[in-house]
Amino acid sequence: LHYPLRRQRQMCIRDRYQRRVRGRSWWSFAKMKKKTKKEKTEKLEKYEKKDKPEKKDKTEKYEKFEKKDKTEKFEKKDKTEKHEKKEKLSTKPAKNVIVFDGDVTHDWCDMFSGYTLKDGTPIRIVQASWIQVSASVIDSGCLLTVQPIRESEGKVVRPATLTVKPDFVLVRNQPRGPTPSSDRRQVLYGLMAAKVPSINSLESIYLDLERPLMLGALKEIQSRVGKEKFPLIPFTYFSCPDDIIVYEHFPAVMKVSHAHAGMGKVLLQSYENLRDLKTVLALENQYCTVEPYIKTEYGLRIQKVGHSYRAYKKLHTGSGWKSQFGGADLQDVEVTEKYKLWADECAKCFGGIEILAVDAVCGPEGEFIIELNGTAIGIQPRHWKEDSAILRDLVIERMNKIYCS
Repeated sequence: LHYPLRRQRQMCIRDRYQRRVRGRSWWSFAKMKKKTKKEKTEKLEKYEKKDKPEKKDKTEKYEKFEKKDKTEKFEKKDKTEKHEKKEKLSTKPAKNVIVFDGDVTHDWCDMFSGYTLKDGTPIRIVQASWIQVSASVIDSGCLLTVQPIRESEGKVVRPATLTVKPDFVLVRNQPRGPTPSSDRRQVLYGLMAAKVPSINSLESIYLDLERPLMLGALKEIQSRVGKEKFPLIPFTYFSCPDDIIVYEHFPAVMKVSHAHAGMGKVLLQSYENLRDLKTVLALENQYCTVEPYIKTEYGLRIQKVGHSYRAYKKLHTGSGWKSQFGGADLQDVEVTEKYKLWADECAKCFGGIEILAVDAVCGPEGEFIIELNGTAIGIQPRHWKEDSAILRDLVIERMNKIYCS
């Protein structure tokens, strides 16, 4: 529209509105004002009623949010504290445990993985054979130069060498073999000079290396307990070949010097055999023991590791009279109270030993104990994990007493 016409139309609308307002009385306007006030108050009340629960919900939400913040803060603090503790523990120097076990299939690093002392000190395992270890003793202790089969940190493996100061020793092999090249007693002497704690004790290992000392310990048990409860086989000891003059019980078994596992043993059928062997022994001038030969129906081995007992029935499967060379089948049998007595009494030998096995033979005349085996007993593969876990717990328990008391 043109401006005059638009202006005219606006004026008409204004006049029309004024006419409406002028036509109404004053009291009608008053009623409208009251209604509007009431409506406003009602609306406000409804609005306030609706808002109140919303405000509560908001406060609850804020409270929950604050609680979450607090818990998160505390959790963060706990995590940081734990992390700091772990860092502190990890900074502690590890205790070195030397495991003398030359069997590659035995993984002692895996057996000890994840275990620490009760104060959190980590344990470092170095597994090696006696042949690959040399020792030196200084004022600060013993130092071993080792070609390890395994090592916990995995940094050094044979033929590489490392130098370790041992804090504890677990012995699972004999330090002295049947040949001069396998004799590593000098390493044992170094550990003994440094007073390194071990299982079994180093003194018991040293004493158990020589057959006469072992038989003497068994003889002492027999004299204390009695022949019926502890039937030790009768034996005769000769310090040198010149002393072998008279022996009457044939057939007999001669065991020369310290050798074990079937080595250095000869079956003698008559005195002529003994006389011939005497001329051979004169070349080395070694001691020997002679005992009556028992035609065995089966052999027995009573094993004790810590507080765990096992009994095996040894059935000879070979053609020779030696089970070590002919072969034998070891079957689990029940551990009777008699067998427990044998093991418990032998555990008192040499000041106390934790790992042992008592060997016996059963013949027509009954059962006879023939020898005591110490720390280097062979554990059956089917029981290796279980029995080695007991050894691990014994080592940690002993180390806790020494280093965490």
